[in-house]
Amino acid sequence: MTRNVSLRELLAGVEGLALLRNLYDGDDATAGSRLAELHGILADQALDGAEPTPEFDAAAGYALWSDSYDEPGNPVVAVEARVVHSLLDGMHPSRALDAACGTGRHARALTARGHEVTGVDLTPEMLERARASVPGASFVQADLRTLPFEDGDFELVVCGLALSHLPDLDRAVGELVRVLKPGGRLVVSVLHPFQALLGWNAPFTAPDGARGFVREHPHLHSDYLAAFGRAGLRVTGCYEPLIGAAELETKRRAFRHVPEATAAAYLGLPLVLAWAAQRVGA
Repeated sequence: MTRNVSLRELLAGVEGLALLRNLYDGDDATAGSRLAELHGILADQALDGAEPTPEFDAAAGYALWSDSYDEPGNPVVAVEARVVHSLLDGMHPSRALDAACGTGRHARALTARGHEVTGVDLTPEMLERARASVPGASFVQADLRTLPFEDGDFELVVCGLALSHLPDLDRAVGELVRVLKPGGRLVVSVLHPFQALLGWNAPFTAPDGARGFVREHPHLHSDYLAAFGRAGLRVTGCYEPLIGAAELETKRRAFRHVPEATAAAYLGLPLVLAWAAQRVGA
């Protein structure tokens, strides 16, 4: 699927979200400013164009994204790394799996904390960067839904920003738990479903400058809890870091054009959902 995405639609949507969030708690002057800005957006002929933005599956999308994925300024990655790495602090070194490792950012954090790390990813281009970035870890190509490991091979499994790319959770969650020893720990992060329900997917710019996206499925908290329960996990923590001022200012096209409306629309909304869990059973 290819959608012709216009900057006008993005800016108008941000203005609308800002108005809705302040419908009862805002003031008339601010609402008037939002409406005037919206009228200006609709009338601005410079915003007439639209950019083809095709959807890619995870393998193809991340192959195109691999060269720029680690560039600073991705607010989701920055916030997610803080919460995931805080959960890793204090864990005893063990045999750890970085599932959907990408360029190896969590593998690097695990190795620095003394873990023996194996990383898996679907995309060869991401694995190439991971091997160069984390020479102390081993990496293999594999799908989350068919991991090439024996039952109970790992004491710790980390899966960052990947499960919400899947339309169904059960198979991947089942595999993550299968390779985890009883009593072992699982740390999972995803784009917060609230953002996915607002239409936020995983956008990227390809090496030729064209834009594309990988879909984020808006699995609800109840969906994750049900999948975890079916797989034999006990949830030990749920974390929902919020969007702050720093996140608004990093690589957000809307903020560059309508900063006040972007702040009113997004400040204080949850950005990432992270889970800590433990495999039950003997």
